[in-house]
Amino acid sequence: MIIGKWNLAWAMGLVSASVAWAGQSASPWVLTNGPAIGVPESIGTPSAGCLRGAAKLAENGTGYYLMRVSRGRSYGHPRLVLLLQGISKEMVTADGAPVLFGDLSLPRGGPTMSAHSSHQTGLDADVWYMRPKHWRVSKISIAEREKTSSVSVVNKKKLAVNRNFGDKQINLLRAFAEKQEVDRILVNFAVKRALCKKMPEQPWIRKIRPWFGHDHHFHVRLKCTDQDATCKNGEEIPPGNGCDASLDWWWSAEARLEERKNLFKQDNPVMPILPSPCADVLKM
Repeated sequence: MIIGKWNLAWAMGLVSASVAWAGQSASPWVLTNGPAIGVPESIGTPSAGCLRGAAKLAENGTGYYLMRVSRGRSYGHPRLVLLLQGISKEMVTADGAPVLFGDLSLPRGGPTMSAHSSHQTGLDADVWYMRPKHWRVSKISIAEREKTSSVSVVNKKKLAVNRNFGDKQINLLRAFAEKQEVDRILVNFAVKRALCKKMPEQPWIRKIRPWFGHDHHFHVRLKCTDQDATCKNGEEIPPGNGCDASLDWWWSAEARLEERKNLFKQDNPVMPILPSPCADVLKM
């Protein structure tokens, strides 16, 4: 596959054709050094959009640490930042363990030039399953957070969760899923199965949706609001709790083929067609 360079017209704000990218340094979204000024607004879709008026999640706060700070993906819609801060306080009060956050969005949203195809509108956040209780007794340096890796909560064959998935992880998922502003939470399908077996009657697990990867973290996505005029939510979650026969598909041969296709897309990302207001957001 031949990777083309950015179309100059696009870089100047005329967002039009899909263009494959060669590397992170090629993206003007990565090179922005601060949020676009204006009333907070999520524009477009999670995989083709941008963000105006972003707020920054501090590197650490009450009950949480931001991981991989060097990536610069610590921005989100103010609603998302407030939610992350609020749940962190709830969790550390409840069980004494901090919450670890991974990627949010770039300062103005847009493509992250990585395996992420979403995280473009400031409504997505990665939350690590790992909750090291001992971290509460001392401040963990940025350097240590750069080298620390999360742990997987599913076994090697992805048939079931392992001993790293317990009450702390379930309670954290519940805390997010029960919030009205949360649209969905993406998890590894083994996690979804574990919840279906343990608590199928719980209404909040309907928001827990199986997806490829997500062995080491789960992905929280907020709903668009009426104030975000051009923001579009993803597909509607089907009726039911998702614990029916449709869940078995994720262990099928067809699913393995789709997983390989998904990995190829991650390794060969293509620039999406962004909504026209993103041109102004990029130039601000």
